[in-house]
Amino acid sequence: MNDLSIMEKDGVKLIPFLSKKPETPFTPYWKILLAENVITKIDCNRLGKFLLSKQEEVLSIKDRLNDGGTGLGLNSTTARWPSYNVLNWDQEDIKILKEGIIKTHDIYYRFAVGEEPPKIEIAACWMNIMKKGQRITKHNHSYSEKSYLSGNFIVACEGTKTIYVNPMVHYSEHELIERVESWGQEFEEELYASSNKPGNVTLFPCYVPHFTTKHTSDTERITIAFEVIPKDN
Repeated sequence: MNDLSIMEKDGVKLIPFLSKKPETPFTPYWKILLAENVITKIDCNRLGKFLLSKQEEVLSIKDRLNDGGTGLGLNSTTARWPSYNVLNWDQEDIKILKEGIIKTHDIYYRFAVGEEPPKIEIAACWMNIMKKGQRITKHNHSYSEKSYLSGNFIVACEGTKTIYVNPMVHYSEHELIERVESWGQEFEEELYASSNKPGNVTLFPCYVPHFTTKHTSDTERITIAFEVIPKDN
């Protein structure tokens, strides 16, 4: 049972994975914080239609294909993630999204680190378009010495959850999904199940594993994923 609680700072939810105090030299210790915000100024219906209008263009990219361990396969917009950046497209909601990511990052950083945040850039940004029956399998984005933050923004979705997993936990995806869908667990020491509501943005350390429950709607599930890095001075 989780004895931690979700906090809030300036409208941003802060979700902790925090271990108890180590009692031996070999006891693992972790202190991980996720952040969630709702960007209310974005018209997600309009943004979703725009992203769908770009789908064919993105799928025409044939080089550097890699679905990043998501299980969505090479015939997906996700697999073209190294070759395009959604934030480079000229559309009004995308501009609002960029501003919202920066604002959320700054609040998150001040709370987590206790210092003024660095200037950031969004080094990669891609769209995930999923059809009925698909789901994203467990993966993380980076664990290198320079890893920073990753993020997800929900554009269009009905019913799925994104499950963020404490990296120290090694339950199977099936077991974790059962805990969320059958037992109703949403925030425990092992996991945080985020409801995929349009307008919701989540930031998390790049190494945090995450995956989704199955998409069961006849309409497309559309999300935007991204990588945040500090700007070089």
